[in-house]
Amino acid sequence: MDLEVRHLRVLCAIADTGSISKAAATLGMSQPGIAAQLRRIERMVGGPLFDRSHDGVSPTPRGEWLLTRSRSLLPAFDELRRDAARYATPPGGPLRIRVGCAPTRLAIYLARSLDRLLPGAEVSLRTEATLDPLPGLLESERIELATLDDYPGHELVAPRGTRYAVIATEPLFVGLSSRHRLAGAEEVELRDLAGEDWAQPALLESGPREHMLTTCAEHGFTQRVAYGVNLEVALDLIGEGRCVGLFQATAPARDGITIRPLRGAPLRFRHLLGWHEKGPLAPLADDLVQTVTKTYWSEARRAPAYQAWLKRHGRI
Repeated sequence: MDLEVRHLRVLCAIADTGSISKAAATLGMSQPGIAAQLRRIERMVGGPLFDRSHDGVSPTPRGEWLLTRSRSLLPAFDELRRDAARYATPPGGPLRIRVGCAPTRLAIYLARSLDRLLPGAEVSLRTEATLDPLPGLLESERIELATLDDYPGHELVAPRGTRYAVIATEPLFVGLSSRHRLAGAEEVELRDLAGEDWAQPALLESGPREHMLTTCAEHGFTQRVAYGVNLEVALDLIGEGRCVGLFQATAPARDGITIRPLRGAPLRFRHLLGWHEKGPLAPLADDLVQTVTKTYWSEARRAPAYQAWLKRHGRI
């Protein structure tokens, strides 16, 4: 087997993240898959490229040698791919846009905005289970657009060659069974949920997890996550009164579930839109950000709980 460009990307991702598992997330691969690729590369070059430890991995001298050459070669291959992509679409042909999305409702608003702003474009949109792979996919131009989210104290920094724009800061609300003792409250004190079981996605990045744990601690309790489940399962559990869960303020009404604001909006996050500075959408970035922002606030006011909250408090 010959050494290929994809192998060089794997080596750089492992070195940049210091971890095979983090490199797998960045490249959108499985951990066993990237570990197997590394073993094949090491066989090709005749020895180990990384030293493994409990703290992660670090390049061996052989690995440093190959990484230096990989980092000098990859920009040239990226430029070649960009130029080839320009010729792949005939002049006057449809603009092709690949979109990677964090699991938030901003994906819906972006799709609607693209329909309005670029009605003839061919858009393919994929929502990831977590946002971990998205910055790397955007940096390597494997996608043209990304929706992301970040949390206080865990703000994202755009990778080299990419730009992020803040669309909105949104509070997180709590979802309760409609029979819950707090379902009739206009707003819920977070400390009043101290004794509750919580439902939360099993795959959750450190930003939202630590924001939740820190904020709960500030309100005098430790969150008890009894159910690590996806949204579909969580809705049934919450509706049955087995637990409570966090919802985006923009979430639509759900049968059997009452969505209530948390007093003082102690939990919140930012919606971000990302693009590559040399991508086909860079010249349209200002118009796109403005259109997505308008779409977000238009849709936000249709969510009953958020609409009432905005009337009382306005935007964050």
